[in-house]
Amino acid sequence: MKNLISQFLIIISFLVLCGCAATYKNVNPPSINYSSHDLQDGISLSYRYDILREKGNTKYAKKEDNKGVKLIAIKLTNNTDSVINVNKDLVFYSGSNAVIPMDPLAIKNTIKQVVPGYLPYLLLSFVNLYVTKDNKTETYHIGLVLGPGITIGNMAVASTSNTNMLNELNEYNILYSDIKKGETLFGIIGLRDVGYNPISVKLKK
Repeated sequence: MKNLISQFLIIISFLVLCGCAATYKNVNPPSINYSSHDLQDGISLSYRYDILREKGNTKYAKKEDNKGVKLIAIKLTNNTDSVINVNKDLVFYSGSNAVIPMDPLAIKNTIKQVVPGYLPYLLLSFVNLYVTKDNKTETYHIGLVLGPGITIGNMAVASTSNTNMLNELNEYNILYSDIKKGETLFGIIGLRDVGYNPISVKLKK
């Protein structure tokens, strides 16, 4: 019986190792097929919700839902005759309400994987494997490798994934960018508590 229980714990531990910390898969806004479009004040905006879930970042997408944050891929084209600075000259709207996009670090801190959250897997360090043969039972302290291995592995994956997400958010942070006449910029913005409202941009008056 002990042998069966121990082997069952090993299987569960393997599943835990495979299913906990998730790697971050890049969104890559220029590659996205944008399904929603808006044109106001000479600024063309295309955008897409659910970019994390569509790219397979399920763990981050769940955090998105739980925290009331939406990551949105956007495509901005300046059709005016002037250079436009996104921060100084444009206002983002969710429906009829003006909204302020989150900065990349705030997004990361809101939906990141909690690295210390994998420390409880150190409890697997106490798992032993019992092998009975010829009425003699031998004990193997596999947990001493299994527990730290699963813990360190998950923490490393989570930390690296959080960093990779922040790197992409910084790469596609256009909140302080200038858009020249006829130029198109791709970006990722984060908005709080907007649901799936239509997104638009207007020139500041």
